[in-house]
Amino acid sequence: MFLAKYKKKRAIRSYILRLGKDLSRRYGKSKTYTAGQVEKTVHDEGYNWRHICYAHALYTSMKQFNKWHDERGESCDYNEMREEVSDTFFGGDISYIESGSFCDDSAGGSGGDGGGSD
Repeated sequence: MFLAKYKKKRAIRSYILRLGKDLSRRYGKSKTYTAGQVEKTVHDEGYNWRHICYAHALYTSMKQFNKWHDERGESCDYNEMREEVSDTFFGGDISYIESGSFCDDSAGGSGGDGGGSD
């Protein structure tokens, strides 16, 4: 169980630190991306596929997230997943995720409020 939690946390950390940069490089800087763009980038760049729901929770709109899951017959909760990431990586401050400011840091951008790097 410890190993599974470790791998999950590691996958999510890679989504936070690198996936935003890869999405920005491929599709231009954006606060959200389509589910297809996230899925293709996760696949093409070799990210851990097992926890892709978290990548969708971080980089797509709730509408895209729900559509992607409905098409697969899965039920994940967008807000719960974002809160979990916020608690684990941002000290419970969900504003980093809601504002997309963590994307600015992970993408090396200069926009946003510079959040995510206390």
